[in-house]
Amino acid sequence: MYSILLPIICTIIFSDLNYIVSLFSILIILCVPFLSASNISPFFHSYGLCWDNLSVFLVILSIWITLLMCISMNNAPSLNNLFLCFTSLNTILVLSFLSSSLLGFYIFFELSLIPTLIIILGWGAQPERIRAGSYLMIYTLVGSLPLLGAIIYMDFHCGSVKMFSPLIDIFFFSSFDYSLFCILWILAFLIKLPIYGVHLWLPKAHVEAPVAGSMVLAGVLLKLGAYGLVRSLRFLSLDLSFWSDTLFIWAIFSMCLVGIMCFRQCDLKSLVAYSSVAHMSLILASCFSCDIIGINGVMGMLISHGLCSSGLFFGVQCLYENSGSRNIFLNRGILCISPLFSFFWLLLCVGNASAPPSLNLLSEFFLVSGILNFGGSLSAVFCILSVFLGGLFSIYLYVLICHGKWNSSNNYWSLHSMRNYMVLFLHFFPLYGLLFLSNYIFF
Repeated sequence: MYSILLPIICTIIFSDLNYIVSLFSILIILCVPFLSASNISPFFHSYGLCWDNLSVFLVILSIWITLLMCISMNNAPSLNNLFLCFTSLNTILVLSFLSSSLLGFYIFFELSLIPTLIIILGWGAQPERIRAGSYLMIYTLVGSLPLLGAIIYMDFHCGSVKMFSPLIDIFFFSSFDYSLFCILWILAFLIKLPIYGVHLWLPKAHVEAPVAGSMVLAGVLLKLGAYGLVRSLRFLSLDLSFWSDTLFIWAIFSMCLVGIMCFRQCDLKSLVAYSSVAHMSLILASCFSCDIIGINGVMGMLISHGLCSSGLFFGVQCLYENSGSRNIFLNRGILCISPLFSFFWLLLCVGNASAPPSLNLLSEFFLVSGILNFGGSLSAVFCILSVFLGGLFSIYLYVLICHGKWNSSNNYWSLHSMRNYMVLFLHFFPLYGLLFLSNYIFF
């Protein structure tokens, strides 16, 4: 870990930029392993904060992605303002993952929208960023208001809004009221994941966001939805609700549908964004399986997908700087001009396909096992099909980019950058290295 942080520290020391925030984040990363992730600290708990394995690893992921965002946009205009947005967003994300209060989690959950919008609107390149920001704001607010109502309703009937509350007694509700309560509760998380049908904001936001915006959207912000669902399983009897079966079926169907849609994308950012929707659908199905093996897989996939998708979006930005276009057919033959970049791209595509030896492989194995334990033979067919499609479009993404005829008009020198190689390395190294530390991730 310390040897991996050395390039970042060198970047901080030998740069004229203000990297004090990044240095502070590094110190946090070095301190977190000494925390006891298996117990909730009374000190933090007394101030409305607490942690467990899932919280700690998502906090580390948030800080790690923020560091890589700082390095990836070290030449952006208004750098101090941009770093202020990064710092604010990172602080909000850390507090949301450590909050022991559902109301506090909701507040930080909503506050994450503000710096994200500022990054998209302030540093996005195209006029369409205004429309993308509108989609993001409307979808998030429409989905989150029912969650606020459900939290108030829970406090009124149960007298507690703690994250680690005991299981809600469903006898306080009629069958219809409980189903309505569940769907109001999880709607905001379904939009944040997102599940197919309420996903339209995600491709638009990714396409119009700067590279750092795409990295944090895919790497961390989508994880807020899954984190909220996993926490909800502690006090909601979702296995007794009609909605759990309905949404499980919809998530299984969405995995295959989105996998097919990936082959229709010409924009590289849009393709990677849709692949994220497919992975999030797999996570959603595993959450509603209410199986302990599946929940283990959710935890691993949140970390591995955060690293893999963030790295892919940074790679797409490198290709855009090379060709001036994100069109998949104008960025071909990269293997001929930059074998090292092609090697990094291969490793990220292998991780996206959940192939060995990435952490995605073990995570997806647990996810599929949990789904099969809950859904039976029909879900097995859809799972096998979705896994096959996921591997297929990852191979498709690698082959089209790295092979084929090279466009001689592209500025291939932009790929040969130490910054690019360092950021890509800092994405794939933990993605593969954490497989050997999986006993700390899976409980």
